[in-house]
Amino acid sequence: MNPLRTLAIVALMLGVSLARAEAGELRIEDFRFDGPMGCDGAALEKVAENHFKMTLAHAPKHPEWANWIHFEIPRNARGNSLRLDVEFDYAKPQYNFNHYDPSWSHDGREWRYVHWQPGGVKGRAGTLLFPEFTEDRVLVGTQLPMTLPDRRRLIDRWGKHPHCKVHVLGKSLEGRNLYRLTVTDPDSPHPPARRWVHHVANQHPGEGVAQWYIAGMIDWLLSDDAAEHRKRTIAHFTLMMDPDGVAHGWCRTNAQGFDMNRTYRVEGADKDQQAHEAFVFQRDLQRLMKSESPVTTSWSMHSWKGPRLEPILVGRGPELGTAVGSWEELGKLIEKNDPRNVVEPLRAYPKPTPPKYWDAGPFRQFGITNMLIEGGGGLLSKPQCLDAGAVVIRSVVEHYRGLRK
Repeated sequence: MNPLRTLAIVALMLGVSLARAEAGELRIEDFRFDGPMGCDGAALEKVAENHFKMTLAHAPKHPEWANWIHFEIPRNARGNSLRLDVEFDYAKPQYNFNHYDPSWSHDGREWRYVHWQPGGVKGRAGTLLFPEFTEDRVLVGTQLPMTLPDRRRLIDRWGKHPHCKVHVLGKSLEGRNLYRLTVTDPDSPHPPARRWVHHVANQHPGEGVAQWYIAGMIDWLLSDDAAEHRKRTIAHFTLMMDPDGVAHGWCRTNAQGFDMNRTYRVEGADKDQQAHEAFVFQRDLQRLMKSESPVTTSWSMHSWKGPRLEPILVGRGPELGTAVGSWEELGKLIEKNDPRNVVEPLRAYPKPTPPKYWDAGPFRQFGITNMLIEGGGGLLSKPQCLDAGAVVIRSVVEHYRGLRK
């Protein structure tokens, strides 16, 4: 080997070794709770080498709801493992943060789950053991997180497609854009009034799995495989109803402390009676209902813990079993389109959920079909989430075949 090349390699190795020696074990100042993975009010103390205790704060006006475990290690992680003891100091927590397994990533794109160790206390305490990190930067989030930079990249990509229109409906309480995306073929020979219309939205900010389901739906509907379906379908998508909650690590609330899935108002949108963001999105839905292309189905997107996406029929619109096949036939289509078994069989609730829930509110207000999506929280990988979303939207547009009268 060339002597100069050998010296260069040795110098490089020595430089890396010296950098590692200087960096050493993880320190409190290596953790960040206000970056792309926010966790409002979290406190950290060092217990031993690469062993820390993290105390969670609570969501706005909900002291019994712990914030999601979100943080970034922007430097010094490589070569270190991590033990994290997590506590939530509240006598009777109502929401179990350790019901969901967190995940971690070096690049914010590929994620791996880390499971809670046995012996934790539901909603109050638990321990996570991370493997030795191979890169200096680490992101940690509960479930499979979608960050605001993720949302920006996705919307920028989708917005370049000629069949996707990006609408800014307003601003969140903290000034973030509130988006709705519309996917349809503007050059379709079929008038908008004859196309089937589907409305899909995520309410709880901490349910990143649900947000990735929606991403899978949009990806498939904009693919070449769906070109003919776009001619007779209009689909509206909201990735995040509550981007402020995503930024802060609030699992269910907005800045006003509202549980975002308990913010529908069957009597009609009212800015004084609703959470701010809920008012913006319900007002938009009402405008769509008064347009020449009113919504046919409404989908409330969530992700409780489970091995697969779980579709649930909450309210039946008049088209099911008449203009199109029955809901049971839709279930058979989902099974047919799901060779990798990422979706549970479609089932129906015996009666609608309460009026304030987004998975029943549109049915109660307008009589349209209302669907609830759950499952997969803390278990499905990103490719599986994208695949599950694709299975659902493909089955829906195949079920709603032809044109509506």
